[in-house]
Amino acid sequence: MEGLLIGGLIGAAVGVLFAPFSGDKSRALIKEKLKEFDLDDIVGRFSEAFEEAKKEAGKVQDDLARGE
Repeated sequence: MEGLLIGGLIGAAVGVLFAPFSGDKSRALIKEKLKEFDLDDIVGRFSEAFEEAKKEAGKVQDDLARGE
């Protein structure tokens, strides 16, 4: 879900950058779009998912080391 949201954000930013607007107007549009997203929440969720994945990878690595 977060990947889809982040991908949408990146796509929107790229779309605005290639739009036929001046640089100032493009930057203003990007700032407006970024305000619509709660980036702190997204980063927090990504960090939690990453930490959980690290724990699971450690468990798998331990199981493999024990020959399970």
